[in-house]
Amino acid sequence: MKTIVAITRQDVWQQALKAGQYTQSTVDSTLAEVGFIHCSFPDQTLEIANRRFINRDGLVLLLIDEDKVKPPIKHEGALSGRAGTFPHIYGPLNVDAVYATILLEKDKEGMFVEPDKIKESR
Repeated sequence: MKTIVAITRQDVWQQALKAGQYTQSTVDSTLAEVGFIHCSFPDQTLEIANRRFINRDGLVLLLIDEDKVKPPIKHEGALSGRAGTFPHIYGPLNVDAVYATILLEKDKEGMFVEPDKIKESR
């Protein structure tokens, strides 16, 4: 199984479960606004969380089985020009492709800590 990860808010994920599909692109933007769902590979996730969302609480990681995702996934360069490629999902994510959700926790310095399940999915 190849794992990709989406960072989202707990309330957004709960809404997605009720609707049967996840349509958020990033924590602050929707699929309709951006055109794809931003994801990362497990080894990229913690750095992204600490760089982009450090001022947020109540975030969860969606661990996604890439082989179960119904819309097309493209591994593309970052729009910001950062090195490497990132998985982008071009359509609503079917919630049955998500095999685990993990609450992102912070250490005493306020930095996100990498969950063991992310380390295991590399």
